Amino acid sequence: MKIHGMCLVKNEADILSSSLRQSATWCDHIYVFDTGSKDGSWQVINELAGELPQIIPFRAERRNFDDALRSEIFKAFKESASAGDWWCRLDADEIYVDPPRAFLSAVPALHHVVWAISINHYFTKSDLERANYSPVSAETLPRYYSANWSEPRFFRHRAGLIWEGNAWPKHLGVVTPKRIRLNHYQYRSPAQIQLRLDTRREAAASGWAHFGHSENENWEEKITPEESLHFDALDGNYVVDESKLPVHLEPTLQRLLKLFLHGIGFWP
Repeated sequence: MKIHGMCLVKNEADILSSSLRQSATWCDHIYVFDTGSKDGSWQVINELAGELPQIIPFRAERRNFDDALRSEIFKAFKESASAGDWWCRLDADEIYVDPPRAFLSAVPALHHVVWAISINHYFTKSDLERANYSPVSAETLPRYYSANWSEPRFFRHRAGLIWEGNAWPKHLGVVTPKRIRLNHYQYRSPAQIQLRLDTRREAAASGWAHFGHSENENWEEKITPEESLHFDALDGNYVVDESKLPVHLEPTLQRLLKLFLHGIGFWP
């Protein structure tokens, strides 16, 4: 079983080394698409590629963010994948809590899709003191979190998968019940937060409307009160209420039909 990571990057130089090094411990291949970084991310990617053979710089091209861009990575490298391999939507600002290789090895054969629980870390006043306007490091990543989101992250490779201009391939398959956990560090330092907001503002001005934005939004507005969050003690224990997360399993009849059709080989 091999794991193929598809990573879209834009202005993530401050965390790229930490996240890609961690991902390289469980990914066999990490295909990186830089969509127009201005902070030296592409240079970091190429330096890491010279050190870690798992990292493959795929393309550097100015593009507005779109989940469908990963289909270009998939098309370029799908011939190197075999039945039983896994593809991962790998984001540069995420670090997994549960070891993906062990997790995926335990997924039943008739299950094809794994959802993740995003343990979203928020920038607080204590992070401001620790970051002190300097580039973040593993020691200064935000510690306060809320496990409040879930979405697909992995799908099992099948030779007949078709992926054309959508966020995911057609007939992705059956979702496995258990979800894998990851830490998501969207906001990490004042400079990084402001660059993220400015990047989205520029994209919106060019007609891109993937995410909502405020024209005058600045980094101070992203400081979140600690009282509304949980503290990460770095012990691997997180407060997660799955009943408050998006539903990830298909309705029962749809799920049974999928299992039947895949079981008899009707879907590729």
